[in-house]
Amino acid sequence: HFGSRRGTSVTIRASTCTARAPAHAMSGATNAAGSGGREAKRRRTEEDARGSTDETDDSDNEELGGSSSSSLSSDPAAAAVEAHAVEGRRVEAPARKPLVIPNLPFSLEDLEVEISALRAKPPPYLSNIGELQRPVVHCGVDGQLAKPDSDKGPFDLSVRVRGEEGDKAYGKLFNVMLRFDCDLWPSKLAIVRFRGVFHHALTDENNSMTMPFYRSLKRDERGACTVRLMLESVHSFLVDPLPSWKVHADAMSAEKVAKVTRAIQVHRQMNEDRLDVIEQYASKVLHKELFQWPFRWRDEWLEPSFLEAARANTSSGWRAILTEHLPGEVFSFKVFKDKFCDWFLEEVFNFYASGLPARRPNSMNAYGIILNDIGLEPMIDDLQRLLQPLGELLFPGPGAAWDGHHCFIVRYRVGEDLGLDMHTDDSDVTFNLCLGLEFTSAGLQFCGHMGAPNHRKHTLTYQHVKGSCVVHLGRKRHGADDISSGERLNLILWNHSSAYRQSDECTDPEYVAEEGPPDSVCVSYTHDRDYGHFKDYPKGKEHFRGRGWCPRRSFEYAEFKPDCDKEQPPV
Repeated sequence: HFGSRRGTSVTIRASTCTARAPAHAMSGATNAAGSGGREAKRRRTEEDARGSTDETDDSDNEELGGSSSSSLSSDPAAAAVEAHAVEGRRVEAPARKPLVIPNLPFSLEDLEVEISALRAKPPPYLSNIGELQRPVVHCGVDGQLAKPDSDKGPFDLSVRVRGEEGDKAYGKLFNVMLRFDCDLWPSKLAIVRFRGVFHHALTDENNSMTMPFYRSLKRDERGACTVRLMLESVHSFLVDPLPSWKVHADAMSAEKVAKVTRAIQVHRQMNEDRLDVIEQYASKVLHKELFQWPFRWRDEWLEPSFLEAARANTSSGWRAILTEHLPGEVFSFKVFKDKFCDWFLEEVFNFYASGLPARRPNSMNAYGIILNDIGLEPMIDDLQRLLQPLGELLFPGPGAAWDGHHCFIVRYRVGEDLGLDMHTDDSDVTFNLCLGLEFTSAGLQFCGHMGAPNHRKHTLTYQHVKGSCVVHLGRKRHGADDISSGERLNLILWNHSSAYRQSDECTDPEYVAEEGPPDSVCVSYTHDRDYGHFKDYPKGKEHFRGRGWCPRRSFEYAEFKPDCDKEQPPV
């Protein structure tokens, strides 16, 4: 996958109205492993998580997050933290009293009373306590997306939480979502997830808390969870996570302490650097309207047809503004006025000129910038809000209940990135908006969907138009032709739905053999095992030969031959 940022995480399931904690879809390399292993791993993870919430005394468990086959994070540093934290817990365990978890029924009325009391008298580290909301869809125990039960939920609560005041990494307010499930609350837990950009060694790739957090939750005199104590635990985690998990450095070897400290410090520095750039750029911005919080799009920025469709929010209204390039697969529509594109690009170029450091958006674009890293996350949050109904209409499932995004600028011009190799996105639904400038060529080539018989067969050439957006599923293979002259900048919005990413459709997708040799326009030097039979490797990219994963082994077309004698085994 293009710039993949996915990993694995724990699955928390109960018996009826269930919240499945995020389980991410796979990168291209992971896809090569086959569906059988994924399904077995998911079942093991489910069993581990069930045990961790059902046991009255977990002091003898070998893993804080379950068995070693279901690591809570694909990040080696985070996995090391989890593993080393285990030993500290085992040393401490004999002094612990068994925890008796009460069997208390879920009460929506009691939950609302708790939240009202918290809103009336919040601790200083909390802000913007929202109202309980029912998600549009959630993933049930059967791995299928479904609408929540009107009485049993689940229910979501948004709140902003900070760590220690003055802490440059975690002393700012972070958006946090608590999910209350009828089978888990208040006896066991509410699922906690950080919304937006957040770097921490001890959360998973979906910014969700891992099992050690839940096992160390503070409880009231009944032995039950409360909203106030849940958020106090989140605050303590941001201040100093290991003591909040009851893990002490003196219970670990010096080598393990160093590894744990290093993992936490690396992520802390990433968070601090990002917030520092945002703070520095705040004094340099050209158009302060783009950085307001809360943010709302202005009518004069948007194309009238798009604005009318968004206000009406009807199926017919949305479809009236669409051009359908591939039935059910690729659509385009006008979003921004040309003047807004010019105005927004002034801000982009102003950031380039500021000299401030910028993380690149992925492994394939060397000159882009991540908009969420320069203070524009509230703007993108609201853009996602405007586009959500269209996602639900066009792509039920991956287009529903977006609760995360990755948004960035890509730039193509002579002397820099000219085009982009064939890829799929780490996105459930992708919006690609052209901002300008003047350019020739640079078409967007589309092929088939990942795992489909026509995965590497050409299906469409799309030409970018300033102010217009093209939308497609992230798993659709596509690539950008080299630019011939001029300069092109696009805003790319990757939308993520944690509910969809927990579903079987995402975690165990269908994958069939290719129908025949690929079209040359659809091959990828980064991913494909047979690229060299159809194109010469670009200069400087020869090292990719033998490293591809596509097509998956045992799913090759009849005449398939790899382009080298010795292939590296799939990761």
